[in-house]
Amino acid sequence: MPCATVFHLVGSACLQDVKAHHRGARNGDTVAVHQTRVALTRFRAAIAFFEPMVQDSEWPRLKSELKWLNGYLGATRDLDVAIGNAPRERLFRTARAESQRQLRRALASDRYRRWFKDMVDWVNHGPWSHMSEHRLVRLRASRASEYHARRLAGWHEKLVKKSRGLQEIGGRKQHRVRLASKRLRYAIEFSEDVLAKKNFAPWRAIVKQLRKAQQILGELHDAEAARALVAGLQQRVGTRPAGHQRKPLELLDKKEKQRLLRRAAVAYRRIAT
Repeated sequence: MPCATVFHLVGSACLQDVKAHHRGARNGDTVAVHQTRVALTRFRAAIAFFEPMVQDSEWPRLKSELKWLNGYLGATRDLDVAIGNAPRERLFRTARAESQRQLRRALASDRYRRWFKDMVDWVNHGPWSHMSEHRLVRLRASRASEYHARRLAGWHEKLVKKSRGLQEIGGRKQHRVRLASKRLRYAIEFSEDVLAKKNFAPWRAIVKQLRKAQQILGELHDAEAARALVAGLQQRVGTRPAGHQRKPLELLDKKEKQRLLRRAAVAYRRIAT
């Protein structure tokens, strides 16, 4: 298949997932909120993967609107994770109710409907699909199998470099490693039907390690996110309510963090080989 066809298929599938979970996310279903975020993250990974081909005059505006929507989804999802880790935390449950009200308004708005329609139109026949520059015409028509092989190899090499010294780098850099891991994993997953089986086999093993590393770094990120949420919510209400639990602030002690980082480092060494 040519690259343009693969992008059509991958982008459309991601947006279809967003549409499928729209009602549930509006109604506050935690699974639907999560799956909507996953679909949009996969979509952004596809955009990044095909960036040399799909960057056009329309994308910056659509990207800005996507960021707007993700702000509401991300706030609600972070609170869902925090509640899962500390279900008795009243601050989280109160904030989640307010966050859901804001998300509902966003998903029911004309702004959202325009964005979704424009995004579908862009994937199917946006300016990127008919730009006449010879390099872009050739890239759209090029064999997806060759493009995917080159692109995956480049992303893999970058992730290996980023993940070196994982136990010594700070939390923000660890989070960037996690995001890069997620992006590579999604890119591999939507390459499965593009690459020949023998060429995809090594990537299958890498995906297994990426899932492990992503889960471990996710635990670390969730703990820090819960800590930040508590601090922000306490500042907003101006005081600590009676019966406030300190558990969310101490989800992981130093020893547990080091243990998780060692496990993640092992996964990244296996990814590198």
